[in-house]
Amino acid sequence: MIDIVNNVQIPDINGSNGDYLRGNSFVVYDSPDQVEFLTDVNKNALVFYNRKLSGKFINNEFRYKVAPLVVAKGHSEVDMNTIDIEVGLSLSTRTLSDGKVVAYVTPVDVHCNINRFDINIKLWGNLLTDIASLFEVFFVGTVAGLIEDTVRTALDTVLPGAINAGIAYSDGVIPIPIPGLVGLGLDWQTPISPQVTDTWVGITMDGNFFDTNLPETPSTGAVPSMPLHNSTHLEAFQNYISAYSINSILGSATEIGTI
Repeated sequence: MIDIVNNVQIPDINGSNGDYLRGNSFVVYDSPDQVEFLTDVNKNALVFYNRKLSGKFINNEFRYKVAPLVVAKGHSEVDMNTIDIEVGLSLSTRTLSDGKVVAYVTPVDVHCNINRFDINIKLWGNLLTDIASLFEVFFVGTVAGLIEDTVRTALDTVLPGAINAGIAYSDGVIPIPIPGLVGLGLDWQTPISPQVTDTWVGITMDGNFFDTNLPETPSTGAVPSMPLHNSTHLEAFQNYISAYSINSILGSATEIGTI
């Protein structure tokens, strides 16, 4: 998420009277210890947020007409000490062109808010005394909003696009790198949509291990009804594996492994 934010392109700003801010960039300083997540049950989503980020806006060149015959020029930096970035991913499924069903994410609850009262503006150039207060008003009223809109657009499009493209590229199969079992793969299709509650998140996958060098064949035995969560267990992480999966990995191991 932070990598995507730090790669956004802040467009140039051009005014009607020849004023401009050009060569704009924005970077967020990561604070992983402050990243948290919560659930949005109504949207079946996980929401990741960090409300204590800091960042910097850098402008390589500005021009501002102070008076009819007075023009200020220079460059600027703005330290933003409190930035709130949030992005939610609603979990569902989709069917690929070959008929495989895989997980799918949709962006929800995307926010980017810059605290206008916790910034530090630095200016270099001529007429700094005359333009300082004007630049602060301009940044608070225009530039900060442009940064927020650009970041929200990136998180709304680039992040879910990258995740969904990666899932689709896998075609519902994860290679399992076990020495001596070259070509072992796991069918991780998600025929049932992942489920988000206010206390746990569950996902069901096919769970069939097979030799990826050959067409996939189902494991032996019937697929039982599997729980997503058992409230009588105190464990925070719960993983349920059926004989269907166990049979498939043992069967594949004898087929492609060296004994």
